[in-house]
Amino acid sequence: MPAGVLEQIGENPAVEYVRRYFAVQANGRPVFTGSKFETFAGGGDVVDPHRITSNDLVAVSMLSVDVPGQAAYGIVEVLVDEITGLLEQLPVGVQLSDLSEHGFERLLDAGSPADQLWKVLRQHEDKWKVGQTTASKILARKRPHLIPVYDTVVAAQAGLADSGGQWRRWWEAFQGSDGQELTHRLVVIRAASGQQHLSLLRVLDVVLWMNGARGQQDAGRSE
Repeated sequence: MPAGVLEQIGENPAVEYVRRYFAVQANGRPVFTGSKFETFAGGGDVVDPHRITSNDLVAVSMLSVDVPGQAAYGIVEVLVDEITGLLEQLPVGVQLSDLSEHGFERLLDAGSPADQLWKVLRQHEDKWKVGQTTASKILARKRPHLIPVYDTVVAAQAGLADSGGQWRRWWEAFQGSDGQELTHRLVVIRAASGQQHLSLLRVLDVVLWMNGARGQQDAGRSE
């Protein structure tokens, strides 16, 4: 899991990955559009933290996913009250690494507000083509300290077969002495890369993705 992968990568290469990810081209545009995912239009957890807005859906497109029109309309207009009610139950500043077992069960386990949001976004009974990767990115935009981005590159790096049970596996990675070491490594990488605005989950995501993709500069972020 993450601690072992970070150790294999090494601190200096990890810092360089983050720096490269946030590099800017001569024309002023980012090398990787995903570097603007957190901050676009003020940030999803800062501006309208309890609503999924059209700006949030634009932000997730910077991570190379698109929300279909039916889903976008449903999320922003039709289901706005249900989504707001669930987001209001997820504290904005709470960090996954700080959760107790009870806190994890209350916020992220089966039947929790986050789990219900996931199901709303996926619409299993009336599919609108929002998959596990897109759903994770929408939720990570709204609660970057609590919910990790999921995609196939990061999953391969972390040894995840799919998104099922991933929140618990990420949470478990932050527990105990290994979890303390993981947190310390991420704090050091964040500081050294000069990206203090990032959540620890996002630092981890960027490092794993850049390592898995070998830092390919694609003016975006492929899945």
